[in-house]
Amino acid sequence: MKEVPLWKRWLVTAAGCYVIGIGIGLTHLAGFGTDPFTVFLVGLVNQFGTTIGIVNIAFSTFMIVFAFFVDRRMVSWITIIGMLSTSLGIDSISWLNITAVSMVLRILILILGIILYAFGCSVSILPGAGYDGYSAYLLSVAKLTKKPYRIVRWCTEGVFLLVGGLLGGRIGFGTLASFTVTGLLVEWFLGKLRSLTGWHYLAGREEK
Repeated sequence: MKEVPLWKRWLVTAAGCYVIGIGIGLTHLAGFGTDPFTVFLVGLVNQFGTTIGIVNIAFSTFMIVFAFFVDRRMVSWITIIGMLSTSLGIDSISWLNITAVSMVLRILILILGIILYAFGCSVSILPGAGYDGYSAYLLSVAKLTKKPYRIVRWCTEGVFLLVGGLLGGRIGFGTLASFTVTGLLVEWFLGKLRSLTGWHYLAGREEK
């Protein structure tokens, strides 16, 4: 495979994280419940009385440190850029108001949000130039356990759902839909993107 300049791979990673943010924003906008990780964060907020932002930073730091010790190539400065890009993606559609639209349209927005979220995850993983904190954590666990990404994601988000629900986080139809299909969609999109681009990077190196 012809070597791709690192700056191009960083740019693709940042773009993927931005799409992740748009997907998160759309699923939240649909009003059918947030993704499992956010359910977990909201549950912690309910118990400790802090803000989602502070809890997210604290737990993301834990995931980044964990990934660093498993394989330090999974973490780079793009990890920070990725978090900022994701936030920008969320904020770019936060001004939308769909409270008056039909249930059918809200369901379509939910579906689009889940698809974009999964596509953004696969785009950010594809270059192997460093990952956002959550992706780095999931890929690290997959490497340690030698289990497929979708299995690791299902198990991790299942724990988030259980703990978050017990702590008072809201679980809705959108939460369950995201939990069920996101891992499968990420793997499918990633396979298609690798076939189209010929990129087979993993944690900063070419995958053999």
